[in-house]
Amino acid sequence: MGEVNVELRRSGFADWQLEYAFDHWIGIVVVLPLALLSNLLTHLFVFRCGWTLHVSAGDYYYKKVRYRSKAAAQADIERQRELAAAIAPPAPIEPTRLPTRGGSLRRPW
Repeated sequence: MGEVNVELRRSGFADWQLEYAFDHWIGIVVVLPLALLSNLLTHLFVFRCGWTLHVSAGDYYYKKVRYRSKAAAQADIERQRELAAAIAPPAPIEPTRLPTRGGSLRRPW
C-alpha cells in the first residue's frame, strides 16, 4: 500500500504556472489578470464557492471530491484518506510475448 495524499483546494479551473508568467512580462500585464478574474468568476458562479479534495494513493488512484463549504471538506478529510488507503493497488501486468519470426526484419516472409 502506498502513501495517501489529500490536498484541499478552492474550486476553480486553473493551476497557476507563475514561473512562466514572471519570465514573460506580457503574461503578467495581459494574461495573468484575465486568468485571475476568470478563475474567480468560475469559483463564484460555476462551483458556487465550493472546495475540492484531491485524493491520491500512489500511481494507481486519484479522485476529486467537491464540497459546498470548506468546513464540510475539512470534516471529510480523514474519511477520504481511509477510503483511499483501503483500495488495493492493481496486480502487476505480465507483458505478453507476441510470436515472432526470428532473424532479420529485412527478410521477406
